[in-house]
Amino acid sequence: MTRPRAQPKLTMNPRVYSAYLFDIGGTLIKFDERRRAIHYVERATRAHISVTVEDAARVLAELDLELPARQQNVPLSLLPVATQRAFWLDFWAEGFRRLGVPSKDAALFAQELLDPMNGGNYQVVFEDVRPALDALRARGKQLGIISNFSANCEPLLRELNLASYFDFFIVSGILGIEKPDPRIFHAAVAAAAKPIEELVYIGDSVHHDIQGARAAGMAAILVDRANRYAAHALPRVRDLRELSAL
Repeated sequence: MTRPRAQPKLTMNPRVYSAYLFDIGGTLIKFDERRRAIHYVERATRAHISVTVEDAARVLAELDLELPARQQNVPLSLLPVATQRAFWLDFWAEGFRRLGVPSKDAALFAQELLDPMNGGNYQVVFEDVRPALDALRARGKQLGIISNFSANCEPLLRELNLASYFDFFIVSGILGIEKPDPRIFHAAVAAAAKPIEELVYIGDSVHHDIQGARAAGMAAILVDRANRYAAHALPRVRDLRELSAL
């Protein structure tokens, strides 16, 4: 009797990354929307507009989701400081306008709020960030930053107690190149001093982060906390703590 030939065992062979590189805005940090919403309501009241904190928070959340599209064709960190400021003034004023605040008052209130924002007062760290970074560090992974951010990137992360996690910072406002330009990803490869196959990039923008990294030959994972891209065939996580289990 002839015994059936044993079938070869199929095994998974996932790529092992030795370096994890991160975007900043929308990936590691966000606006403190509750605090912003309270301040929007206070100022709307000055313009005799009655809104709730919940109304303001909903409008601000909608604007946050629109931000990647607003920035898609605007090399913001490479523009003069006055132009960058004008972009953010209009963005913050738009929140007031959507709440029914007249344009003149909206511009004034945005001006008032913008200066504290630049100091980091409205920036908070996503709750999954530190546990995820701790887990990756515990596994001996190299960590880096690639971000379309102004030159104050590292000081801001230091203020938020995040800077010490990272071995290097590739910042468009210093380098003079913005994602999705492949050169900014290649600069990170040089800083990591590792083959590009060992690097993976994590960000929240399909255009700037995922497509940009892939065009440079780097693997990429989308962080999709709001589950907006469930129908897309993209490597993604809903929570950065999932990275250590990949």
